[in-house]
Amino acid sequence: MKKKKQESKPPKSKEFHATPFSALKGVAVSSPLPREPEKSTPLQPRSAIDEDDADLFLQAMGGVKKLDNTSQATSTAGTRKTARPTSTPSRREVADQAENEAFAQAIKQLRLDVTFTEKFPDEELKPLGANRLRQLKKGIIRVDRQLDLHGLTREEALVALPRFLHNARYHGEKAVLVITGKGINSPEEPVLQQAIAAWLRDAGKEYVVEFAPAPREMGGSGAFVVFLRSSAT
Repeated sequence: MKKKKQESKPPKSKEFHATPFSALKGVAVSSPLPREPEKSTPLQPRSAIDEDDADLFLQAMGGVKKLDNTSQATSTAGTRKTARPTSTPSRREVADQAENEAFAQAIKQLRLDVTFTEKFPDEELKPLGANRLRQLKKGIIRVDRQLDLHGLTREEALVALPRFLHNARYHGEKAVLVITGKGINSPEEPVLQQAIAAWLRDAGKEYVVEFAPAPREMGGSGAFVVFLRSSAT
């Protein structure tokens, strides 16, 4: 009998095993040094910390003195007062003061018991004398001051009028213009115009030589031209 041929089998493939650290066999590895345990610092109580801070603050502030607000304010006020230059009154201020004092003395001597009438007496309404009117037109007598009493009450006007006349005479004026208005809007008679005329006739004799309704170009019947006495008379 013929022998069967043995069939040749393919060689088995070897399994792959990865051993990356096989070359390190026999190498001694030093063991890690033991770590010293960390020392925990005990926390100080908060009251002790606050006391230390307070001591440090007191030491730092030992040389500091408290400011005296009163003395500082006084010294500042004194500085402000002394810083202002003392101004001497001017000649005009001295003259005005003397004028006011003279006016106050004159007011004490005035008669203010004025009586009022419904109509002007005829002698008060007559036009200016020809001589004075001529002097006004030629500029021999000039009217440089005027007092406008529009809008004032009767009482206010009777206070303003003597002061105005006193100042005008003090400065050497010979004639002034006093504007009263015609009283067209007044519900009754022109009360202010009547009051001014009555005062000029009676209580104002110390200042007034003559007065009359102003010429048309100076206001007509709504104003009075008042001629003043000289201060020497």
